[in-house]
Amino acid sequence: MSAVLLDLSDLALLSRLTPDLDFSDAERQAAILENASRDFNAVPGSGKTSLLAAKLLLLAHKWPHARKGICVLSHTNVAREEIVRRLAGTEEGARLLVYPHFIGTIHGFVNQFLALPALRALDLPVDVIDDDVFSARALAQLQGRQYYTLRAWLARQANGDSLVSQLFFKGPDLTLASDGGVLPSADSTSGKQLAEIKVRLAKAGIFRHRDMFAFALAALDSHPDLLDVIHRRFPSVFVDEMQDTSWEQEDILNRLFDGKSIMQRFGDVDQKIILNDNDAANVTFPRPGHGSVSTSKRFGPRIAAAVANVRMSNLAVQGEGPDDISPVLLLYKTEDVGKVIHHFGKLVVDLFDTNAVHGKVVRAMCTRKTVDGTVDAGRHLIDYWPSYAQFKQAAAAADDSGFWLLVDQVSTQLSTATLSERAGNARKIVLFVLRAANAAVVSNVRDARALPRAVAELHGSAVSLQALIHEMVLGTALINTPEARQELPWVLHQHLRHLLPDSMTLAEFVAMNLFKQHAVATSTSTTESPTSCAMIHSGRELNFILGTVASMKGETHLASLVLESYGGKSRRFDLALALPAIAGLSKGLNKLSVLQQGQMRNVYVAMSRPTHFLCLAANAVRVSEETRTALVAKGWRLEDVS
Repeated sequence: MSAVLLDLSDLALLSRLTPDLDFSDAERQAAILENASRDFNAVPGSGKTSLLAAKLLLLAHKWPHARKGICVLSHTNVAREEIVRRLAGTEEGARLLVYPHFIGTIHGFVNQFLALPALRALDLPVDVIDDDVFSARALAQLQGRQYYTLRAWLARQANGDSLVSQLFFKGPDLTLASDGGVLPSADSTSGKQLAEIKVRLAKAGIFRHRDMFAFALAALDSHPDLLDVIHRRFPSVFVDEMQDTSWEQEDILNRLFDGKSIMQRFGDVDQKIILNDNDAANVTFPRPGHGSVSTSKRFGPRIAAAVANVRMSNLAVQGEGPDDISPVLLLYKTEDVGKVIHHFGKLVVDLFDTNAVHGKVVRAMCTRKTVDGTVDAGRHLIDYWPSYAQFKQAAAAADDSGFWLLVDQVSTQLSTATLSERAGNARKIVLFVLRAANAAVVSNVRDARALPRAVAELHGSAVSLQALIHEMVLGTALINTPEARQELPWVLHQHLRHLLPDSMTLAEFVAMNLFKQHAVATSTSTTESPTSCAMIHSGRELNFILGTVASMKGETHLASLVLESYGGKSRRFDLALALPAIAGLSKGLNKLSVLQQGQMRNVYVAMSRPTHFLCLAANAVRVSEETRTALVAKGWRLEDVS
């Protein structure tokens, strides 16, 4: 190993490298100065990602190797971007942003170093790696005339569509499996036809994220020398958000680094929200002897107490942040479920003045986008915000209508989405266009985040592309009027023509089907956005985004609304399970089923987002009088939605 060692004297550098952060407590200093492989379990808002960034800055200051680097892996781009931002602010940190170092997601690392080279060796193209796209294409393939036997068999199964839409390759031998359930025998006609659908999509370059780990394992089995190459390249490895690592992913990381490199893993075991990992019992985070960071600087004692009561591990959560606003439980009748989100917005306007809200994040979130069940409303996000169905359908279809949906999102979320979110959507818009035009530059681009790099590598510069993205993100003239949208195809051609096939004319470009969906995509979105709420209360305007808990994991909000959802297979509502525990009436969360424990982890993640205002919403019929009384005694405010 060639890792750099830190000692107490190095802490003096932090006052220069991170003057806005405080690492004076014993827990955080112990994590920074740890030189051996070790896990660290940290509560939400503890500054875990900032702590890791500070440690990386100290290591960068002393790093002596020209061809050996530090590897930093995370599950969320929010965490990755925070680390990159911290590092880019200093000369020392900026060195970690280029070769020989790697900072990215676990998926990105596995793809770059293992899976994509394996796919190239198998002569398989890569068009897109996306679960929703694969689902839509697989179900479309199923309608082929030759699959009548398979359709008949699936019709007799309770989970037929899921079996097809969630097919994936598993293990180094690329065994066919499905997250939707147990597949028929591989020798049966139905089994052979399922395999045919999967192989046809693979040959078309359409994969699920889980497929990449199977190809990575295949690469390691066929080329064992890769183990030495990779761990020698990265003598120091840091993994953020480790609790979200499946066994499939951990197994690869362990094979590459465990016992070979210094590997430190950071996370919060209670924020593990992966529910479809059949090998979850094998995961090792946090290992015995792990360190802890138990104080949150995000929120105060009242939110901390509520969060601690839904924590499966029963580990302490201490709040050191602001504590001047009582948490609120909104109680609604089934017929009033559609009023909940606006009621929350009114509370935010009443609680915070314009200056307090400006530049801050307000969010409403629900664990489920949709779910089967005939129970009373409060089941999923679409119950609360019916327009969200437009977003879900277009995103899942991955067809041309998705282009205009993204244009709508960038246009309507100028004041509600973060700069990173708007830039991400703008990159996706461009990727949609270049894919539709069969541009060579995107032939191996699976994710819009990689688009600028791919353009720069192929053409020497991405200046024109970045200018286009900048104009869409920060400007309004390009996309926010009907007249501008009519001209958008011509504007896109002007910025992107050097990336298009040489044979493609301007007339062919603007005639692409991609640009013909505008009326369909926007006709139902003129009064209500699928993913954001725009409202006026007391003469003030408020805009905030709606989404799933998973999509907002890692974010910090000024105010958060947590919407009750139904667990489907668990047959329970998450807040009906959580509220008695929050009220101090139930301590037996560890006795819940595996699915119900997963629901509690989602509630824990959602409740730990806000700095100031936590608001929950539940159907009144599912909250007992005993629970209501106990919540009030703990400082909660209860309001009826009408």
